[in-house]
Amino acid sequence: MAEAEWRPRALDPGAPVYRAIADALEEDLSAGRLAPGTRLPTHRALAESLGVTVTTVTRAYAEAGRRGLTSGTVGRGTFVRAPGIGAFGSALELRIPAPPSEAPVRADRPAAVDMGPNLPVEVGADILLAATLRDLADAPADLGPLLAYQADIGMPRHREAGARWVGLVGYAVDPGSIVVTAGVQHALTVALMTLARPGDSVLCGTLTFPGLKLVAERQGLKLVGVPLDDDGLIPEALEDAAKRSGALVLFGVPTMQNPLAVTSSPARREALAEIIARRRMWLIEDDIYGLIPGERPPPIATMIPDRTVFLSGTSKVLAPGLRTGFAVVPEPLRGRFGASVRSSLWMAPPLMVEMTARWILNGQAGRLIQAQRQAVSVRRTLAEEALRDLPWTSGPGSFHLWLPVSAPWRAEGFRDALAARGVLVLAASTFHVGPEAVPEGVRLCLGAESDPARLRRALDIVREVLEAGPEAHLTMP
Repeated sequence: MAEAEWRPRALDPGAPVYRAIADALEEDLSAGRLAPGTRLPTHRALAESLGVTVTTVTRAYAEAGRRGLTSGTVGRGTFVRAPGIGAFGSALELRIPAPPSEAPVRADRPAAVDMGPNLPVEVGADILLAATLRDLADAPADLGPLLAYQADIGMPRHREAGARWVGLVGYAVDPGSIVVTAGVQHALTVALMTLARPGDSVLCGTLTFPGLKLVAERQGLKLVGVPLDDDGLIPEALEDAAKRSGALVLFGVPTMQNPLAVTSSPARREALAEIIARRRMWLIEDDIYGLIPGERPPPIATMIPDRTVFLSGTSKVLAPGLRTGFAVVPEPLRGRFGASVRSSLWMAPPLMVEMTARWILNGQAGRLIQAQRQAVSVRRTLAEEALRDLPWTSGPGSFHLWLPVSAPWRAEGFRDALAARGVLVLAASTFHVGPEAVPEGVRLCLGAESDPARLRRALDIVREVLEAGPEAHLTMP
């Protein structure tokens, strides 16, 4: 393919030259003056044409690549991409597993179906990661800052990506309010380091995220359980627990609560916000599941932004290994929050966050989210068919379910009976907080098993074991 004799029509005198070149390339591509697939001039040829240094052109091409406008291959050159294609040069090949009738069970898979961990469905993030790593390798001039110390609150570009990410759930924030963390678990750890001291009480649901229990134990915090109903935390119970304990920090998951999977209504969120504001408490709103349902009420943080540390991240919709989280932190807390990041990790790893930021800013993250929702919908249909007429609960779009069990079953015995049949789940004791009796129930997660046919069989086993009763389990050979 011949090189294009392209040069910018005009450069913005108010921008750095490398960025002005990238801006001009983007404008020509959008206007149709550059065709997708065109090979651009070599770095040296364009530098001579514009009277700038080769380094400047190298930075310009790298900036264009970061925006998803170009792709580069060592030995072949730099090519224009089609608008909206992103980091591949072709559309992202998403993997949405077929229903069971089209996805036969593979004989070489291990016997156990693990419904314990709450993982996203595999929909193609690995393909995107490979392409992003190639893009990074093609632009070595951009790698230096990613290997250097950065501000504890994160690089400006990464904070911009965080603001866009949070905006996807209807929380419009300035990038300046974002603190970048190494996942939401790290953000939760940092939030508790900032808001509480050893010996303090922290309020949470009587069934809550096990990661909170772990952090509280390590930091010497006392968890105080607040009863829940089918709309989430009960406001009157929150008021009572706050009065009794004197706690000034509340941890909550109002969207797809873990483990009950319920999403609190707007009215319930308003009632909780009123109590938090009136009592001058702090809310840690964990929105890790917030992007999975297609529709959800606005975060509580939108009602009381000055009393809320809002946590969001990529683990449940993109990939847990990316370890990227974004915290929206009120200005009075921001310095202390950054110091807590510095004391725990110094900074979120810039290279890891850069990959996530690219996906957010070039639109590929949005495509993965849509694919995740479709994959979850397939699994929800399987669960609804297999568990019909059973008393399970789960909000729309959730990829985890709560299944109560009644006498003669006990939750731990039911868990063990399922394990004997090759199905792994978590019992209520894993999530329980407080001196009250542990409710009898188990959490079932639908995302970890990649094969829908195996998942359907596991759900059938759940029903079979539940209906057979513990006596049948005890008489199994």
